[in-house]
Amino acid sequence: MKNQNYKWMLFAGLTVVITFICILSGNFFTKRVSLQLGEIAKETVYAPFQVENELATLRKKQEAEAAVEPEYKKDSTIQEKAINNIETFFDYIHTVQTTDLAEKLEKTPVEILSELSPIGLYNEQYATLLNADSESLTVMKEVCIEVTSNLLSDGISVEDSNKSIEIRMAVEEENLSTAMKRITEDIINNVIEPNVVVDEVATNEKKKLAQDKVDPVYVLAQEKIIEKGSRVTEEGYKLLEKVGYLETDRSSRYIQYIGVILFILLTGSLFYYYLYKIYLYRNNELPSKKREKYLSLIFILISLAMLMTRAFLGVSFVYLPLSIACMVIAFAMGAHVALITHVLIVVFSATIFKGDIIFILYFLISGVVSTLIVTKMQERTRTVMNGLYVGGAQFVLYIALKLLIGSALTMTVISEGLVAFIVGMISVVAVIGALPMFEALFDFVTPMQLLELTNPNQPVLKRLLLEATGTYYHSLLVANLAEAAATSVEANPLLTRVGGYYHDIGKLTCSNYFKENQGSTNPHDYMTPKESYEVIVSHVTSGLTLAEEYHLPHYIKDFILQHHGTGVMQYFYVKAQKESNDLISEQDFSYPGPKPQTKEAALVMLADIVEATTRAMQDKLGKEIQIEDVVRKSVKQKLDEGQLDECQLYISDLDKIIESFTKMLTGMYHQRIAYPERNEKK
Repeated sequence: MKNQNYKWMLFAGLTVVITFICILSGNFFTKRVSLQLGEIAKETVYAPFQVENELATLRKKQEAEAAVEPEYKKDSTIQEKAINNIETFFDYIHTVQTTDLAEKLEKTPVEILSELSPIGLYNEQYATLLNADSESLTVMKEVCIEVTSNLLSDGISVEDSNKSIEIRMAVEEENLSTAMKRITEDIINNVIEPNVVVDEVATNEKKKLAQDKVDPVYVLAQEKIIEKGSRVTEEGYKLLEKVGYLETDRSSRYIQYIGVILFILLTGSLFYYYLYKIYLYRNNELPSKKREKYLSLIFILISLAMLMTRAFLGVSFVYLPLSIACMVIAFAMGAHVALITHVLIVVFSATIFKGDIIFILYFLISGVVSTLIVTKMQERTRTVMNGLYVGGAQFVLYIALKLLIGSALTMTVISEGLVAFIVGMISVVAVIGALPMFEALFDFVTPMQLLELTNPNQPVLKRLLLEATGTYYHSLLVANLAEAAATSVEANPLLTRVGGYYHDIGKLTCSNYFKENQGSTNPHDYMTPKESYEVIVSHVTSGLTLAEEYHLPHYIKDFILQHHGTGVMQYFYVKAQKESNDLISEQDFSYPGPKPQTKEAALVMLADIVEATTRAMQDKLGKEIQIEDVVRKSVKQKLDEGQLDECQLYISDLDKIIESFTKMLTGMYHQRIAYPERNEKK
């Protein structure tokens, strides 16, 4: 026991060390370099993982923004202001002409108009306008308003703000004097200004859209960041800083090391508490030796998963077959242990890989799917189909997560999804292929292996049918009885059935010495009790020899050894007492044992004795004795002999077993009505 404890603790310690080393050498703890901006690099530095070159991305965005053509809009207030200034100007001319405002202010009319006018002209032009008749001024006003409105309605941009030629051509067509035409042109040139201006809001929105369309610039994993002998630019410095390669404070690294150790120990302790205290400790049916093997298996698989994660650094995480460990554990210990172990593996792997939320979600969900699929698997012929299921689930999951984060459905994404599909398939095939090795090394049983052993075409079962037909059918009955009882006491029904099939294969070497295979002649009638005992007890050792010859698993050997326990061969022991006056020891007529160590072995023992006893007394059943009495007496005999002391059956289980046996045997040995003979009338 101490040796076993030492072994699993050794594996646990080795797992902690391997995990610590893998995390330190992974992407979470990258190598550091001491470089300053503008310094010459002493070595070439490569990116440990894909990282965005933010400065290059910014440059691309600035280029895209600069290439955007501005959006324009017309400013309607400019036209309103221009028309208003023209109307106000001519109103002031009329006022100065028709009032004595100049006399009151003791100024000349030109001075008054110059001060009031919103349109700047020469004094000579003001004087000409003041001396003009009202009809000419009216025509001039209408021309100014019409030409100005037409020009501003069409829109005037800053680049095309000189409209002198267009104004002259428009004014020349009017019925005005040459002097008045020139003044009209000056008025219009004075009031117009560009009214097509840049729409800042629309232009900024357009620039933002152009920036959003720019794909980030990435430095791929293993791509050069800084080349040896080159100057450290701001861009390279930023990248070194982003991937964590810049050495700043060395003491901080030692603090991180302590943090990693504490993280591993705390997480591992919580995992161990669940695994051992809740699952293995409460699972009383599990022998202590098997618990140690299971713990060793789990820690070995975690270590292998960590090493595999470290080996796959530098490539996309879809290449990482991380769910292999949880599938193996699911076959050995069930889905709940597999899933909690997988969570621990994903947490450590994400730390090694420096994985993001997509990494974690992908492996958590794919691990759950893989575990649930393989736990339902009972035939190796379903390997390819289940591989397709797991691969398909991983393909859909990867595509879904990529779309979730906003990635486009490009050929790159689809090809990586296909990699996820292939890895899922290969993982299932690899697990099924490696299961026999794990079964042999760590002493666990899978439904697939058990179902294969129940196949009647198994060579040893075929021999049993042909060479010891009575024993074959006896074994079938024992298997049926034991399997039904196993369900009622929470044992493994399939394992119990297999044990029933193979427990008596040793009788092949001397089948005619057993009652179920005999005809009218019984060889024991011509043998001493001791000789008969030697022949009968030899079927145990012969069974072990045959199990070795046919490469049967160890648990079948356990059934062969334990199905009689250390019980006394009652018939020949009593016969020896009658034929001899000497004191006969029970030890001389006892089976070598050991006693049943598991529920399943105990059920096969009880089913064996109950079936044989009931068959021997079937003529008396229902008349002199009840089946339940036979069953109860047989079970009580084994209990009193202490044959059930070393298995995990409780007293409360015995009542369930008796009830199950009675129900099955009643169906097999029920009374039948006597059919009268038919009298044929001639």
